Amino acid sequence: MLRYKQQSIVFMLTSLFIVACQPQGDANLKEKITSLKQDVSLLKKEISRIGSQVNDIHTIAMSSQKPQYKTLPTQTNFNADGSLPLLGSAASQLAIIEFSDYQCPYCKRFIDQTFTKIKSNYIDTGKVQYLTRDFPLKFHPKAEGAAIAANCGLKQDAYWPMRDSLFKNMQQLNEALYQQTATDLSLDLTLFAECLADEAISSKVQQDIAYGSSLGIRGTPSFIIGRIEGNQLISPKLVVGAQSYETFAVLMDELLAKPEKSD
Repeated sequence: MLRYKQQSIVFMLTSLFIVACQPQGDANLKEKITSLKQDVSLLKKEISRIGSQVNDIHTIAMSSQKPQYKTLPTQTNFNADGSLPLLGSAASQLAIIEFSDYQCPYCKRFIDQTFTKIKSNYIDTGKVQYLTRDFPLKFHPKAEGAAIAANCGLKQDAYWPMRDSLFKNMQQLNEALYQQTATDLSLDLTLFAECLADEAISSKVQQDIAYGSSLGIRGTPSFIIGRIEGNQLISPKLVVGAQSYETFAVLMDELLAKPEKSD
């Protein structure tokens, strides 16, 4: 509407100058000029008002996207001596640690709707390294077995495709699926079967649960997001739930722009 009005005024001004070269009464010409000046003045005020409203809307929108979070103490050895599944560069400024459950529909929703965008815009660009820990919930009877299978995939450098398969087949989590996925990924099936029965792998899953619980995590998915200094995660934020990509982006951009001091 404003653009149309602007164009109309420009057209009127252009027409006026063209007509001004032709014989006209001075009084009529002055009246048209005065009217046009008033229209231009009103238009400038309207543009200024709309610009102010746009700024207000932007502020409100960005504020509504900011996640609720709890600031945690600095976490030392946050990557467990490099033993956790990892995507991204070791030189990244930020780290995200995901705690998830393979039977949790909200975890799957996060994977389907948000994770790919985070990977494209933050992990693949070297800004963020992404780590995962297991947090199978007690009321999901197949989640722990799936977590063990994923960790056995990690033993043969196939964690991420194994993880993808488990989330895609959430309704069919069982031993047959794990074996079929291992076969599809060309894993050593003997080593894979031995790993599934290895108490050390089960113990690792329990350690993840204990660690997450010590941070106040009660549900999945949950995320710890913070800046990396040395082998520490500085004053990380605990974010709970399958938040939107925009919500994660707001928090990560703030951390990248305004690093916090160590506590």
